[in-house]
Amino acid sequence: VSLHGEERVPTETAGLAEALPTQVYALEDGDAIELSIGAVKKTIVGQTVRMLGYNGQIPGPLLKVREGSRVAIKVKNGLEGETTVHWHGVRVENRDDGLPGVTQEPIGPGEEFVYTPVFPDAGFYWYHPHVREDYQQESGLYGGIVVVPRDGEYYASVNREEVLFVDDILLEEGGLVFFRDHIRYALMGRFGDVMLVNGQEEYSLDVRRGDVVRFFCGECGE
Repeated sequence: VSLHGEERVPTETAGLAEALPTQVYALEDGDAIELSIGAVKKTIVGQTVRMLGYNGQIPGPLLKVREGSRVAIKVKNGLEGETTVHWHGVRVENRDDGLPGVTQEPIGPGEEFVYTPVFPDAGFYWYHPHVREDYQQESGLYGGIVVVPRDGEYYASVNREEVLFVDDILLEEGGLVFFRDHIRYALMGRFGDVMLVNGQEEYSLDVRRGDVVRFFCGECGE
């Protein structure tokens, strides 16, 4: 489905599963996982809207890998149009960078592509499409990557770690809004009027008094 001209993205929600919260995938060197891309539904400010998820999750699965690990990630495209996955900030090999027409051909509807990235640097990164980010990414296709350092003293000691994804979406009756002809005005997207944190409009976190929390933060707007 094209976003150009008068054509519009699908908005129907009948028969779609509810979007799931993020799950943590703890990966070891040599592990293989699958990321299936498809439509889900989610209720935001009282309105049920059609969105997109990796393995039905918004944000997508949090990949927790060890520094220096290589993993195989099979991406299955269940969308109506093409897509890719870009590993934002990760020093990957050229074939794994997810740039359509540059490092790979786009993954067509119903097709699969296996990425085999190495994660050479400790830190926090994220993944997202590089095909019509203004539609696909802003519909929920984004997820985090925590690369655990080899050095156990790389970071200061904390009681826990949390990942926060911040995104704003533009919502009107009938679903999400995408400015097909004005993406240059809104950083590949749209001016949002609803703020989401980890896919929630009213995000909260309980922390014990005295605990030290490390936050890994991502902002979904190129």
